[in-house]
Amino acid sequence: MQLPILRSIALVAVGNAALAGRDVAGFYPGDPIFRYTKSLDFMSPRQQGNLAHVASGPKDWFGKLKKRSCRGLRLHHAPMQQNKQFGHVDERMLVGLVGGGPRWLIETVYSDYSELWEGFDRIGDKDDPEKKIWLSAYVLIGEAASAETFDTGVRAAAVDLRDGLLMAEAVAREIEGKPFAEMLAGARETLDGKVSAQPYPLEFLQYATMKPEAERLLKAAGRGWVFGAMGSWNDLGVEPALKPRYDAASKALFSALQRAVIVVANSTYRE
Repeated sequence: MQLPILRSIALVAVGNAALAGRDVAGFYPGDPIFRYTKSLDFMSPRQQGNLAHVASGPKDWFGKLKKRSCRGLRLHHAPMQQNKQFGHVDERMLVGLVGGGPRWLIETVYSDYSELWEGFDRIGDKDDPEKKIWLSAYVLIGEAASAETFDTGVRAAAVDLRDGLLMAEAVAREIEGKPFAEMLAGARETLDGKVSAQPYPLEFLQYATMKPEAERLLKAAGRGWVFGAMGSWNDLGVEPALKPRYDAASKALFSALQRAVIVVANSTYRE
């Protein structure tokens, strides 16, 4: 799972805990997901076209949201902006690139409307001695009516993910010399609650209030997130006879993983 996606999950989950009164002071910058982050700011547009600084770091942002009587945070995804010059490109094919893949939007919910925030990353000092090269920001991109319903179906999302993993695993077992079948099987085991090492830091869970079944879904999604750049599932060259099944399995798995991400984050929303 790409770090910006994991970061958005963490901000929603930890933000909901902070709004409920939990102490989350150790979350930023101490969490490993911020290991290479130099700054994390929250910005809003001005009429002149430039950006106004809203908050420095999540704790500052959470505090200001609470003062404005924010009810909670939710996560959504929106379609990737396609480049018409290149024609349509599947979102999974670019998810490993900075700014590629679906857009992940954080909704801050108020009594009669919501705000939408989108994350952006750019490289700062490549020679930073602590390797903190990323300058990150979440920008307020607009307001919207608060959604009356949103997906929190952990069990249904787990069923979708299991189906997607099985479909992709069956294809992966026909591709010799690649580790994806074992990775996908490991994700299924994680979904079943079996102990498995995690490829991503999940220390932020100590600050969140997430139910065990949602944690399992998050861990399974992390294990089964085989989409990326070079060397990933996207980078496979498959035989023509296998290509239709590979494409169908890729689509099903990527869709199930996206749903898992949304459901896990939104399961922490308590109005």
